[in-house]
Amino acid sequence: MTPDFQSALIVGAGRGTGRALAEKLAIAGSKVTAVSRTQSDLDTLETQSPNISGLVGDGASGIACDLLDQVKPDLLVLTGGITPKMGSFHLQDWEDFSATWNSDTRTTFEFLKAALQMPMKRNGTIVTLSSGAAISGSLLSGGYAGAKRMQHYLTNYTSREAEKLGLGLRCFTVYPKQFIAGTQTANIASNAYADAQGVSQEEFMSQWDQQLSPELLADRIIDLIELETANATGAWGVTGTTMEPIG
Repeated sequence: MTPDFQSALIVGAGRGTGRALAEKLAIAGSKVTAVSRTQSDLDTLETQSPNISGLVGDGASGIACDLLDQVKPDLLVLTGGITPKMGSFHLQDWEDFSATWNSDTRTTFEFLKAALQMPMKRNGTIVTLSSGAAISGSLLSGGYAGAKRMQHYLTNYTSREAEKLGLGLRCFTVYPKQFIAGTQTANIASNAYADAQGVSQEEFMSQWDQQLSPELLADRIIDLIELETANATGAWGVTGTTMEPIG
């Protein structure tokens, strides 16, 4: 595999899919700037490759313009997010209900706004990691489903505005359509839904024939965005066995 991207900026690279993607891109020869809220995660990530540089930061804290100016990426990937408080919305207060909006959605808003206003390097690629909850809802995670759907809308808006500006940006939204096995969010959410259904976590997760791991999802994202394959921009759904466009 040869590097399609010279400089990748991954927000949310400390764990899960973002980390797996950073490692795979670095192996391919891309220079990766990995952003995480946790220094210890970056310390262990940087040991994986000299092509990875870690940076502690919260994507929702106003760092987007400075980072895009500093890194000048031709690939921007937004994978970071919080684990929502689990429980029916009527048992949550507004702060819990809106937490994903103030983290995941705000990060997407700030970075995509910056990508248009800076602007981002021409003919670059943007990937926003959403959630299958944005398609089917998520009864036990407050405002999470709506917040993740707004990420998709923002990515679509960016594609349209970039076309008007002649920036040539390719914009993808990726929807994991099953829980990403082994991640903190999946562990907490699958336990909550398993309890609600009166089954074990193992039984709940067994509804999928093949688990979707961070490594497998990272491979799917790379397959999707490779320049040589020129996959159609827009939204794509990913499972343990499939990857297909979402109309």
